[in-house]
Amino acid sequence: MLSVGNDIVDLKEPENIGKSRDDSFLGRVFTEEERERISGSTFPDQFLWALWAAKEAAYKAVSRVNPAICSIPRSYHVVLTTEDTRKQAVRLAGKVITSHGELAIQIDANKELVHAVAAGSESDLSKICRQVDRLDGVEDPSIFVRKKIIRTIARCIGCPARRLRIVKASAGPGAPSVFLRGRLLTPWISWSHDGCFTAYAFVPVFRNSFLE
Repeated sequence: MLSVGNDIVDLKEPENIGKSRDDSFLGRVFTEEERERISGSTFPDQFLWALWAAKEAAYKAVSRVNPAICSIPRSYHVVLTTEDTRKQAVRLAGKVITSHGELAIQIDANKELVHAVAAGSESDLSKICRQVDRLDGVEDPSIFVRKKIIRTIARCIGCPARRLRIVKASAGPGAPSVFLRGRLLTPWISWSHDGCFTAYAFVPVFRNSFLE
């Protein structure tokens, strides 16, 4: 399944602090096994949001293929193959098990943020272009991250950014695609924002013929 999803969490946002002590939230979002891993972590809030971001990224990826898919976080089970709860700056890898199959996941975490990217396989995951940015001033985060995506893709294909447009799908969670002069350039992009940060990920499946 060629698709991509990403999610970012600003760990300094007030509503994101102390969630590992919120039993009601934990029960709604995480499986019993995941809750045990959170409580056993040296940095429980960070680990909680790492699992959350993985679930969200996986949902965004699978919903591109099936817009009617359930978005209940507890139904997405995160299995990490690399995990070190003793360090705060880490890269975690593994998979998310969903009702529509498994997705490969990669999570980058530090004391400020957590960023997760999901794709259909480890091979697909290795092809993804991704970027995390700190918001510039008071600009709307959705507009800010759209500009970042457009500029990056424009540089990749060597065309003016003004020729590119992002269009969001009307079905499901409104997944975005990029168009060049009205022609589909790539359907596989994802963006997210939280607090002071924005992030995007996309699969570069561009064709030079689009520039002719």
